[in-house]
Amino acid sequence: MIALTISDAMDAETAIIRLSELIKRNASIGVPDAVCIRNDTFAPEPFASMTELIGKLWNGRIILETDDPSSLAKAILPIIDRTPILVGANEDNLEQFSMIAKMFGCPLCISCDNIDRLYDLAQSALDSGVCEVIIDPMMRNMKQCLERCTDIARIKGEMPELDHKVAVRTWSGEYAMTMATVSLLVDDAIVIVDDLDGDCCDTLSALLSSIR
Repeated sequence: MIALTISDAMDAETAIIRLSELIKRNASIGVPDAVCIRNDTFAPEPFASMTELIGKLWNGRIILETDDPSSLAKAILPIIDRTPILVGANEDNLEQFSMIAKMFGCPLCISCDNIDRLYDLAQSALDSGVCEVIIDPMMRNMKQCLERCTDIARIKGEMPELDHKVAVRTWSGEYAMTMATVSLLVDDAIVIVDDLDGDCCDTLSALLSSIR
């Protein structure tokens, strides 16, 4: 899965223009196949409003990204039937995020830069009743991306019960495309990108077609 980001700090007109372009790319090359709505305003109301707008226009998967449980709970309501992926859980807010994910039956993405601790947090969320856990090992550069994707692939091979999907959060442009490529080749990850141009999306689409 490859998701491009729309910020809740955008005005509605700008968001619609951006989403229209993403819909065209999805229809022609299949990428992106998800939209990530990010809570850059750090406020519940704009986040929920943007989620409602996107939910009416976008038919693919939706990812909600925030580290604030109250903003998350409010944003889910307009798209309650879409089971969005919830991104933003960490060691500090895991209990609240797990409660929300369990209540609405949504997959929960948990972030931690220590892989052993990350698996512990994932198990804690599952034990609390979360239906599906996605792990984000917080890869911030290419070296971390290669090392941590390789470590996770090894762990999955040795302990199949730890076969969680992996999320990779990256930025824009060719560097983001390179990180996405490594992540998809080493582990068929959920890649969340700030932005990619049409050519980069086309390249990733071809890559996805070849490895699936």
